[in-house]
Amino acid sequence: MPRTPLLAPLSFPLIDFLVAIFHSQTYFSGHNLLPMKSSCACLLWIWFLLHPLPDFAQNARLPKVADFEVAFNGLAASPDRITFTHNLSFDQQGGHLQGIQRYRENTLYLSGSSSNYSYLISGDLEQKRLTAVDTLLLSPFRHAGGFQIYDRFLAVGIEDNQKRDLSKVKVYDLEKDRPWQNPLVSLERKGAPERVTAGAVGFTAFKGKMWLLVANWDSRVLDFYACSEQDFYDGNIDFRLKMSMEMSGQNRQDWVNPDWLSYQNLNLFTDAKEQLYLAGTAQTTDGKQVADLFRLTPDPDNPLLIKISSKTFLPSETVNFKAAAGLQITSEGRLLLLGAPYQIADKTVIDVFSQRK
Repeated sequence: MPRTPLLAPLSFPLIDFLVAIFHSQTYFSGHNLLPMKSSCACLLWIWFLLHPLPDFAQNARLPKVADFEVAFNGLAASPDRITFTHNLSFDQQGGHLQGIQRYRENTLYLSGSSSNYSYLISGDLEQKRLTAVDTLLLSPFRHAGGFQIYDRFLAVGIEDNQKRDLSKVKVYDLEKDRPWQNPLVSLERKGAPERVTAGAVGFTAFKGKMWLLVANWDSRVLDFYACSEQDFYDGNIDFRLKMSMEMSGQNRQDWVNPDWLSYQNLNLFTDAKEQLYLAGTAQTTDGKQVADLFRLTPDPDNPLLIKISSKTFLPSETVNFKAAAGLQITSEGRLLLLGAPYQIADKTVIDVFSQRK
């Protein structure tokens, strides 16, 4: 599908002319003003049909919660359960499910790792059926970690989880044909073992930029990449590293508790107040299933991350936040938390923790 172009500069004089006439009190002496206004309104309507808003402008209509902290604290501790069936045949040995997200109203995505390849599973929420499994990359990129969907884009890190010195971060357009074969973004990270892995990735827009969060092994270091939001939607994508946060060295004096966990999934969100948040899911050392919420200030000179809430959840017996869990905003602007088990079975339970009214 061709990308919708930005408004052509030559078109603006036409708009200015039509708007000026529409607001004018006279056109020619003796002419009836009402038909003139109606005609101009029709012309404007036709112009916008022929020149739809660019993707960048349409992005402003994505749902946001009014207050993300309130929505997070309003998540139910116990889930609704959805049992999925499937007839998929693939090798899950040597790995497990890593991330979970819902796309639009009816599609479920699960990322996973194995001995020989990384993969994504898709499912139909209405039919309660897992419908396809797609290979992302082959070994050594066998580990697709926690991921996030923003708008129609899926961002995921894929790493060598054995040598731990190599990873790739991919962004896919879910509306494209064969998206897994044609990523929009492919960032390669090489370096010291465990420093450059990409086990959890977050993705959102904030104040004119697209922000791509990449967490390394056990989320010890957070790397934040950014590019212009308008350039991203225009296809001129150039993510650059803006800041890194070594979590062992962060001041935790203002945190609700001092714990920084080995988060398996990290998601980025903004709310209607234009505040940026980071949400992480993990299993604690004593077996609790936890989601933590942080307020994030992405100032490259002085980045700030403050834990403002922590919640414990009661998932189904097979669901584990150490495997796959992730937060989502529905089309109605309500918050959900999804959880999955380690492995796909003949009957796979997915937990949905919903924001209470």
